Amino acid sequence: MFAILLLIGNVGAAELLIIMGLLLTLILAAIWRLLRPAKQTVVVQQPSASVSVANELLKLQQLLQQGVLTPAEFEEQKRRLLR
Repeated sequence: MFAILLLIGNVGAAELLIIMGLLLTLILAAIWRLLRPAKQTVVVQQPSASVSVANELLKLQQLLQQGVLTPAEFEEQKRRLLR
């Protein structure tokens, strides 16, 4: 490639050094892009509020049925969840 540039004419040593430097920079940049580790994408899905509240209400209902909670305690906890 450099021989072709020399044959074209008026390409001196300084120009060749500049061209070689630019090509080396491009080659090193391409190698860097290939070798560097890819950025990992992390997708975090938060549980839906309605599902969480629904699950908590089911748990409260079970505690009420088991006699662990009184109806008043159940209502209080349900009111807190639904705020």
